[in-house]
Amino acid sequence: MPASGVLLGALRSPAEPPTVADVYRTHADFVWRVVQRLGVPAAEAEDVVHEVFMVVQRRLPEFDGRGAITSWLYAIGRGVAANYRRGHARAARRIDHVDPPAPPRSPEEDAAQREAQGLIESFLAQLDRETREIFELADIEGMTCPEVARALDLDLNRVLARLKTARRRFNAFVAERGATRTP
Repeated sequence: MPASGVLLGALRSPAEPPTVADVYRTHADFVWRVVQRLGVPAAEAEDVVHEVFMVVQRRLPEFDGRGAITSWLYAIGRGVAANYRRGHARAARRIDHVDPPAPPRSPEEDAAQREAQGLIESFLAQLDRETREIFELADIEGMTCPEVARALDLDLNRVLARLKTARRRFNAFVAERGATRTP
């Protein structure tokens, strides 16, 4: 059988339609060249060729044999390659909209961050469990007081009072350590 695979009937009788395996074995190289000529990079060609043959598997019963199978495969390859190019163009546009990563922090900034975290942890350790939860949810996680009350199944006035007390204690805690910023 010629390498170009013009004839499919070498193993099957003319009445039997070709199988996907027959079409792949005979025409995979042709499809590979087609998708590369249609703009698919060599590194991606294998995946795109496999996608073409997934379509062939689904649509092979539609192939009636009146035209050349290579024409049919070319049309499928053109569509799959176009989908590939559109998908990569969309991905490139999404990447263009991503903010660049923040520059790395200096060792001094890291040390200051660790110190601040340590101070917050020591403050939180002084609070009872309920007050700590209220303070964390409201002032660290940014929940509103009604949301905190629902989340903890507490009365809203209790949440407001506990939060006010925790904030006052936090401001005093920070003032004792000479810091001037509050949450």
